[in-house]
Amino acid sequence: APACQEPPAVAGAWKCAAGCPEPAFWEGGSALDASRVVNCEKQVRASGNAPGRLGVACRRGMKKDDVQPNQDAWCARFDADRLEAFGVFDGHGDKGHLVSHFARETLTKVVAEAAVSREDPSEDVQHCYALVHRALCESAQLGTRLSGTTATVVVHDVDRSRLVVSHVGDSGAVLLRRTDEGGLVAKRLTQDHVPELAAEKARIEECGGRVVFDGRCHRVLRHGCSSGLNMSRSLGDASAHEAGVSAEPDIRQTLLGPEDMAVLVASDGIWQVITPQQAAGIVARFPADSAMEAAGALADEAVRRWFARSQGQVIDDVTVVIAYLARRSRAPSEDLASTMSLLSSPCSEVSGPSDGTSAPPTPAA
Repeated sequence: APACQEPPAVAGAWKCAAGCPEPAFWEGGSALDASRVVNCEKQVRASGNAPGRLGVACRRGMKKDDVQPNQDAWCARFDADRLEAFGVFDGHGDKGHLVSHFARETLTKVVAEAAVSREDPSEDVQHCYALVHRALCESAQLGTRLSGTTATVVVHDVDRSRLVVSHVGDSGAVLLRRTDEGGLVAKRLTQDHVPELAAEKARIEECGGRVVFDGRCHRVLRHGCSSGLNMSRSLGDASAHEAGVSAEPDIRQTLLGPEDMAVLVASDGIWQVITPQQAAGIVARFPADSAMEAAGALADEAVRRWFARSQGQVIDDVTVVIAYLARRSRAPSEDLASTMSLLSSPCSEVSGPSDGTSAPPTPAA
């Protein structure tokens, strides 16, 4: 497989050297990079040195026409003890790289703020996706009639010790949990939005579209059209949305326990060739402060598998974001409970927050 290249930093250094202090605020992500070098890392824009517990790889693949730049995009945001947010976007169509970059620039920031705004942020997060989709479709230069992007955003609400996960399309997210033996086990946080799912197919057909198997995958077609989209939800893709494709995200809330170590968000360039548990096994080989090396190893393995599977003919764009989660020493509610306990009864016990996972019902698209 082609050798990996290091990403040139567009705005300042972004890889944190060993032992450097973690910034109180950091924001960074992929730049709009026109490089067409196979397996080249996408350029990066960052506010400074990244936290050492963040690992990223974003590499251009190799397609038969080989004319498009890397159409994947990513971003990450760390805001002290308040929130952490990670997004991956996989563009498609002639201008998919422009669409994914627009989503990377706009969606993660607004979803992150919405996700920590209230106890149930689902309505606010849905509104964020709707606004970005509308802005994409109203921008003539982005070519969203026939181009679009996936979007997967994971927000760590540090105060509430929970993840708020939202997505459209087939870029997936998993939670990595530490096992008693010291390894990592993967828990899926998303389900791909593909046209053959019963609920997705029903919505598409109600909107006048068709779901057709082309010999390789299922696609959404408008009547009278011979080509279509291989996912049932996306941002952009105005033509496909007339046939029932939706921009409404699935939203899931997951409460975190002490065994929950990291999140891994990746484009389908990873998930088409590596299972979530295989990815967890690769990440587990590296300590938390070597997340960048773990991301590189995961991308290397994906590229190797694509190369072997296609006999060197096709490699999808590959993007992976790995982030070990920040921990509060005490949640604010525990601090208040502890104080009241001391004032009222020195012998009273205060129980900590319970672990568990909640998934609000998905709104009908």
